[in-house]
Amino acid sequence: MVLNDKQKYLKNLIDIINMCEDITKDMDESIRIDLMTSFQQMIIYIGEQLENDQDKRDCKLIKEHNIIEKLENLCEEIYICSQIFSQNTVDIIKKSVSYIIEEINNLPITYRVAFLPYKASMWDSLESIWKAFANDEKCETSVVPIPYYEANSITGQWEYHYDGSIYPEDVPIVDYKNYILSEKKPDFIFFHNPYDDYNYVTKVHPDFFSKNLKKYCRKLVYVPYYANMGYLSKDAKSLPALHRADYLIFQSDAMKEGCLEQPFYERILTFGSPKFDKVLRYMAQKVTEPEEWGIKDVGKKKLLLNTTINDFLSNGKILIKKLYIFFENVVQYNNKIVVIWRPHPLLKSTIKAMRPQLLDEYENLERFFKENGIGIYDDTADVSRVVAVSDVYIGSAYSSIIALFEVCNKLVYKFDSTRIIDTFGKKQYSRKKPEQAFFMDGAYFSCNESEEYTFDDFVDDLINKRMNNVLKKQKEAEKGIANNLNGTCGEKVHEYLMKNK
Repeated sequence: MVLNDKQKYLKNLIDIINMCEDITKDMDESIRIDLMTSFQQMIIYIGEQLENDQDKRDCKLIKEHNIIEKLENLCEEIYICSQIFSQNTVDIIKKSVSYIIEEINNLPITYRVAFLPYKASMWDSLESIWKAFANDEKCETSVVPIPYYEANSITGQWEYHYDGSIYPEDVPIVDYKNYILSEKKPDFIFFHNPYDDYNYVTKVHPDFFSKNLKKYCRKLVYVPYYANMGYLSKDAKSLPALHRADYLIFQSDAMKEGCLEQPFYERILTFGSPKFDKVLRYMAQKVTEPEEWGIKDVGKKKLLLNTTINDFLSNGKILIKKLYIFFENVVQYNNKIVVIWRPHPLLKSTIKAMRPQLLDEYENLERFFKENGIGIYDDTADVSRVVAVSDVYIGSAYSSIIALFEVCNKLVYKFDSTRIIDTFGKKQYSRKKPEQAFFMDGAYFSCNESEEYTFDDFVDDLINKRMNNVLKKQKEAEKGIANNLNGTCGEKVHEYLMKNK
């Protein structure tokens, strides 16, 4: 039985015993009848809740121990006492209530766990933890997508969004309107939006700010919706949710050590990332691309083009022009590669909110890509699948998706979004070898676009299979990116929290 429910039922029953002490023969009859009626209402409420209990263990034990029948008999005893008072009938009520208290106390505890994602495209950051709790019969686990809003500076309005209908089919969704946190009071709440009121592009509904979640659960657990190369920015460290959460799930020891001076340091658990769990599982399963992509030549290399929010905020005009040139030139490789363009899920909403003057140009760029058959435009919710089926990352220099490619030991080629290097098909006399072009650059093992090693050069080395030495160096360089890179982050989180309830 869910701990919060058990405590509530036991309190009601103990209240009945305590109030029985006040019932005497000198009590006004109408007051006694009112009191007895309130007892019956409490018992009926408990009986109805137990009859509606969905926990298989509870249902079995409730039936085996005839708890519903005992509650019905108690109601009858209370009625008799209300009609014909005697100290004996009061004692019978107290004794019957004590028996029921004992029966309910013996029901095994079930822990109520709520996952509160907002964007479906970010569900992978919670999924493996949810699976571990959902597979535990000691847990009542619910996925409750919450509403969010995106800013539109053109209209000056916040646009409402709810992604509850687009989660994976195997994830049972509970409507947030039917999951009242103040009533449910989960033992654990998992969430991945740390901003509360500190985001001017996307906000979850204020009811689900961390300061409100904290009121209605025993343990609040923050899991970042991103993965990276093992660091946390200064701005991220100041976000309110990190300071309110009882536990923070970080991907690596290095990420934790970067927070050594923070008050939440001791609450950080370095179990890895569910995002890594998912992409590694897909890799092991050898998942294939969606049929609707229509990729018929299995020999083609698949390149995931990622364009991020920061790139557009910093270099929007240049980047749009650069991508036009890239799209026009890349078709020469269509018999060798497939470009899969996946803009950041919040890119268009960010442009609306912060760069509305670029919105038309950006939408024209999207249309150009789609209508001219440049490649695959991917706006699916499951980024892990796209990473798993892709061979290479190209695009923005800073993105959480890069970390997914790194743990899969896949190549990363970063565009220079501050300038246009248009050298397609031109002879390069100063061309670097791939072993020279790819190196550990701060956080990432990758290659930076340059005149000495252009995208043209990269594709040539890729399709002619000259990258084996680079991949070996990458695998060695990225050993410390995260803990539990065997796909067990979710299991480790579940195991720890169930031991430290």
